[in-house]
Amino acid sequence: MSSYLFRYGFSQNKQMRYVISIKGGVDIEMPMGNMNNPINMEMRISQKIVSFDAEQAIIRVVIDRVTADRNIPADSLPKTGVESVMQMDRLGTVRWVDGAAAWQGAEHSMMRFPEQALEVGDSWVQQVEDSSGAATTFHTRYSFAGVDEDNANLMIFSTELFSGHPDNPASGLVGKGVFSYDDEEKWIHGCSNHIEYRYRMPMPDNSGAFFTTTTVMQIEMERLA
Repeated sequence: MSSYLFRYGFSQNKQMRYVISIKGGVDIEMPMGNMNNPINMEMRISQKIVSFDAEQAIIRVVIDRVTADRNIPADSLPKTGVESVMQMDRLGTVRWVDGAAAWQGAEHSMMRFPEQALEVGDSWVQQVEDSSGAATTFHTRYSFAGVDEDNANLMIFSTELFSGHPDNPASGLVGKGVFSYDDEEKWIHGCSNHIEYRYRMPMPDNSGAFFTTTTVMQIEMERLA
């Protein structure tokens, strides 16, 4: 069986463009009533490698266009023309240099490879980091599903997002997704991720009362020519 060593490829001024669709929202249930914060927007972004060395690259991310439902306040949307800078190593570990992700859910748009070569059916688990690079309780289990039936350059991976380590019985499955990776270009071609989780926490001013947040997001990212 063939094995593959997956890495991201860096070249000066390499540019990638994507359309990203984010649908869902955050609902908050409180003793005094409920709050709904829907999300339904589409963005076009550009990624450009501005510098790199043998280990990592500095990538400028620009939001080229944003469209959204009218009921979403304009001041809560990503701003067109805003630039963010991310640092990424060849395995796909991302840190936002300015400490802020370019948009909500951006950390789910790149996948991280293991050090070792993979055969079809292999899986691995990695701890999710937030936009600043700090470890979270979330873990992602990746599985190498094989080569795309219609495009031999595309490698397909499935993902499962857990609230803790997958081996911990207390961990819950909170997301599933699929990534396609262009093995010729050495970059992500697209992805689809569904995330859904609930948190119940005490009210800050009343430990006897609780509020519950429910987050649901569907994130689709597709490469543009």
